[in-house]
Amino acid sequence: MRVGRKVCQQRQGYSRQNANGYSNDHLFSTPARAVIVQLSKAGFRPDASRWRDGIERNLGVTISMYEASVGLFVPYLRNLSALLDKGVAYAEARKFNPTVLLGMRLAPNMYDLAQQVGEACRHAVVAPALLAECEPVALPPLEHDMAGLQARIATSIEFIEELPRAKIDAAAERNVFFKLKNGTELPFTGRTLLLTFSVPQFFFHVTTAYDLLRHAGVELVKRDFLGPRER
Repeated sequence: MRVGRKVCQQRQGYSRQNANGYSNDHLFSTPARAVIVQLSKAGFRPDASRWRDGIERNLGVTISMYEASVGLFVPYLRNLSALLDKGVAYAEARKFNPTVLLGMRLAPNMYDLAQQVGEACRHAVVAPALLAECEPVALPPLEHDMAGLQARIATSIEFIEELPRAKIDAAAERNVFFKLKNGTELPFTGRTLLLTFSVPQFFFHVTTAYDLLRHAGVELVKRDFLGPRER
C-alpha cells in the first residue's frame, strides 16, 4: 500500500519529502497542503520553507460584516440607479413615458419594476440598521415615478454609509429579528441575516430589475449590472 501511495503521489507531481528525504507535511495545514497539491499538478514544485507563510496567510483572509453588507449594498444601489437612468434614456429616445417601464413585471404574481427597486432599497437599509442597532431611515411610500425611485436609492445610500462600522463588524453573532410586512419576526444572527436572507433578497430584486429593463429592450450588458470594476 505504501508503494502504491508513493507512485500515486509521484504521478500527481507532488512529493511528500523534501530534498533531504524528510517529510514537509508538518509545515503545512491541511488546506495549505491541498493548495500545494493543485499547484504541483500544474508543474510547480513548492519549497516548504519559502511557501508556507504566504499560503497560510492567503488562506486566512477574512471579510468584515461591514464589507459584506454596506460594502455590497452601496455599489449595487448605485448600479441600480444607473440602470434606471438607462431606462429613462431608452424611453426618451423612443418618445414614450418612462413610467411605462415601472409597471412591467415578469409574471402576473410578481412585483413590477418599481416594487423591485423598492424591495432592494428596503433590504439594503434594514439589514445594516439591524446590525448597527439603529432605527432604519423612514422611506416614503413607494410611487411609480422615476425621480422618486432615484431619490429613494440616494436616501438609502446616504443612510447606510453613515452607520457605525464598528457596531456592524461586531454583530456577527448578535441575535437580530427581521420584521416582515405582515408583522412576522424572523430570528437570525447577524451573520445568517446577511448570508442567508438579506444579501440574497437584495440581489434577487436588483437582478429582476435588470431583467425587466433588458426585456423591455433597454440596451444593457452584464457590465451594467456589475458596475465599474474596483481594484
